[in-house]
Amino acid sequence: MALVNDHLGSDGFLGVSALKLASSPFPLAEKETQTGVSINDNLRLTDQHIQDGLSCLKQLKQGAHHQHVSSEELERKRISRELHDGLGQLLTSMGLHIQRCLDGCDGQKSATQSQQRESLEAVSSMVKQAMSEVRSICSAIRPAILDDLGVIPAISWQCRQITRVCSDTQVVTDFDVDEESIPEDYKSVIYRIVQESLNNAVKYSKAKTITVSLLQAHDAIHLLIIDNGVGFDPSEIQGNLGMGLVGMRERAESVDGRIRIDTGIDQGVQIRASFPLQ
Repeated sequence: MALVNDHLGSDGFLGVSALKLASSPFPLAEKETQTGVSINDNLRLTDQHIQDGLSCLKQLKQGAHHQHVSSEELERKRISRELHDGLGQLLTSMGLHIQRCLDGCDGQKSATQSQQRESLEAVSSMVKQAMSEVRSICSAIRPAILDDLGVIPAISWQCRQITRVCSDTQVVTDFDVDEESIPEDYKSVIYRIVQESLNNAVKYSKAKTITVSLLQAHDAIHLLIIDNGVGFDPSEIQGNLGMGLVGMRERAESVDGRIRIDTGIDQGVQIRASFPLQ
């Protein structure tokens, strides 16, 4: 696999720098020459370079902010849809069954005792479904396992689940960092990146082996996820990243981390992320 700038700390995504400003040296203020370029001309050119650079930086900042807001808005819509389609429908059905029982108790309708029991059993079942829905939504926002056990046990559990469900895929873990050394606000980010990476590997890569490494070195926490699957052509999705890849990048950047993906057709995928220890 050809890797572009094989350093964790380098700027880049999908093996190349996502955004780079073209730079050129400012013209030096010199005495007026035979070409007619004066000191004032040079100063005007220098000022134009500065203005162009500031304008470009402003556009990049606005673009990054817009992308981040769009991602957050999509996440809100997803949660809203889950609440409406999941809990909303369950609560509506529960309300109908409860009203059926109440009508029978008031004698307004001839609901038999067996029908009332049937409704109560349905309500009981739907309450359990609603509780499961709530747990799923809460887990999507903040996995309870992170608070109960920590990020390293959570990742280990996740890897075991993948191996258990996908018998053709082996997930290997390599941890060389203490749980206490990982800042609290990094844990959810790291867990989500691992989760998204494993899901992508299982769904698309056809990998036989996936390695998840987490270590501490050079005043940073480093995460490395490698699979030996089919990979993909970065040029085909450059500028059109899926929400999963965009989400991983935004999660890393939210804690001043960096992430890059190196891949190629039939070359597997390497996901590298680093998070500075302050």
